[in-house]
Amino acid sequence: MDRLTTANLLLAVICILTVFSSVAAAEYEVQSIRLTANVPVKISITGGPTLEQPQYKTTDGQWKSLPYEHEAATVTFSAPLDALPATVILLDKPAWLQLPDDEAPTITSASVDNRTVPVAETIMLGFLPATPQSIVITAADADNPIASSTVAVQVNGEDVDAFGGEVALNAEADGKRLDIVIKPGQLDEAHHSMLVSVADATPERNTTVIELTFTTAPLLTNGNFELAADDGRPQHWSTSTWSSDAETKAEFQVAEGGHSGSALRIQGIAGSLNMVCGQSVDLIPGADYVLSGYYKNDRNTGYVSVIGNKDGKQDQYSNMPTLKHAEDWTEFSWQFTADADNSKFMLYLRASGVGTVWFDELKLEQVRP
Repeated sequence: MDRLTTANLLLAVICILTVFSSVAAAEYEVQSIRLTANVPVKISITGGPTLEQPQYKTTDGQWKSLPYEHEAATVTFSAPLDALPATVILLDKPAWLQLPDDEAPTITSASVDNRTVPVAETIMLGFLPATPQSIVITAADADNPIASSTVAVQVNGEDVDAFGGEVALNAEADGKRLDIVIKPGQLDEAHHSMLVSVADATPERNTTVIELTFTTAPLLTNGNFELAADDGRPQHWSTSTWSSDAETKAEFQVAEGGHSGSALRIQGIAGSLNMVCGQSVDLIPGADYVLSGYYKNDRNTGYVSVIGNKDGKQDQYSNMPTLKHAEDWTEFSWQFTADADNSKFMLYLRASGVGTVWFDELKLEQVRP
């Protein structure tokens, strides 16, 4: 389209014209104008497409035929009064286009490395041992083709090609079903958010956005306790004594002599002792997890708690059985479920009373179906 001009403007006119194309494939294309005006306005288009079935959308959502005049290479029409102050004008209605259509495409299926995952507005994948090699999102539309040109994939706010990734599109013949095949590229060990957006080929581009979240970092940070702060306490873990009194004395230290390298030593010395060493864990509500590792202690002490919040208040409070006395390093594991209606989970390594318990080589993993 070579030129858009406006004529016969009245006072206090505000007129914003945007011309765009929606393309699903070579045979699925519409050309339309989004018009905003507070008074009647006449539009002239020179060098544009031939108008055969121009339509406009009224304020009540109906589509109507648009009267126009055609002289030489110029097409002229007025903004209809029942479309002000804003409307979409379809310059020529293709035979395949079904109107009205206010429904965005539906995400019908999703898979990660050939594993089907439940579809939701936000798909929480949790911990993944490595960046997925392939993510496939299938979108479908009952009325109109999907506009392949509108597909956008971003990871952490950047286009996927910034990470060496790529997107391939596989559409069915009628354009109403589209497989979006995503290769995310190389991602750091961290939490990631992927946004996938896709629109139909209607003039208004009804759009669906789906989010996938996952982490390629271990669910527990410094679970092998090789990192210590200047005061000797483990990095990435918070330590505290709950229900303490004036006589309470306890120590949390990263010390040599672990099952492999260093380990966490929690020592209760005196007073009221309810010792906790915890960190926030990114759990999927309703999913099952296994905590495993090694421990030793000088009496029946030491256990683990998982605490979740609901509506900003503590709700889930799950405790593993107390670890039995073990002079040598002993392997343990504990399976639990993150409550479906909870969020903001904390995992705590705990000890009560006088005595010493050690933890090392802790891993937290999601139980896959």
